[in-house]
Amino acid sequence: MFSEKFNKIIIVFNLFLIESEYKISEVCCQIKLMKKLNILFAFFVCVISQAQTISGTVISKDYNQPVPYAKIGIVNNNFGVQADENGKFQIKLDDISRDKELMVAVAGYKQFRSSVEDFVKTNPHNIYLYEKVTNIQEVVMTPKNYKDKNLGVNSKSKSIMFTPNMEKGNSVVEETAVEFSSNKKLKITKINMNFSRFESTTPIKVRYTIYDEKDGKPNNLILSKDIIATINKDDLDDFTYSLDVINEKIWLEGKFFVGIQFIGQSNGKVALSGALFRSGYYRSFYGNWEKIGMAAPAINIDVKVQK
Repeated sequence: MFSEKFNKIIIVFNLFLIESEYKISEVCCQIKLMKKLNILFAFFVCVISQAQTISGTVISKDYNQPVPYAKIGIVNNNFGVQADENGKFQIKLDDISRDKELMVAVAGYKQFRSSVEDFVKTNPHNIYLYEKVTNIQEVVMTPKNYKDKNLGVNSKSKSIMFTPNMEKGNSVVEETAVEFSSNKKLKITKINMNFSRFESTTPIKVRYTIYDEKDGKPNNLILSKDIIATINKDDLDDFTYSLDVINEKIWLEGKFFVGIQFIGQSNGKVALSGALFRSGYYRSFYGNWEKIGMAAPAINIDVKVQK
């Protein structure tokens, strides 16, 4: 009697073990399946993420060298990115219409333009810039024919300030320009910026641009090469930084614009002086230029002008 009960208990216990092993095995299978699904999901997320971000390099086709700090953007749009010092960039174009034009404009090179659709299809996504050849006839200047003059905004105000967009984490590239006009031929010898504040433990980089005029606003780049200066606080003289460009052969006449663009990001606090009741111009990337009617940044130039 006891043996029969004991055998029944053993049978039930064995059935319990079999059922438990089955459930444990089922749970293990479910865990393995979940792990595989998670890995597969992570893989698809990675692929999608990579598909959304386009990487490339801006390269000088003539010299096979990277073009540093080029702006890659959309024509008449405030969207874009800036290449690093090695010409490398990453850009996301998912939200940009495929019929829009991608643009890169660097002084000394022909403009690069491509529809977003065509650019996305290319692989690799390198941008090649072709040198723009300009023949500038140097003029022999004598004291009898030319005189020294300073033009532009020469304010040294500490209360009216223009603060560049250099905060870390902010990727928007902004450009500011001031209008000039001369009814006589002139040569720019220096480009000056008056700072109201310069508190930075690291050097800052500034790109200088010069444009011709169309419809009262900056139009095409007219410099024969890209000009970028690295500025330390020790380079300032009474809070003014002067860039010597006498050897750049910048000859102008009529209306033109001199612009600046602060490159990169910094935790420093930097600001230009400004002047009321003067007009400045502003844009982000290759967006439309907007006129600032109330004040202008302290950008001025030293020139040799015909008497």
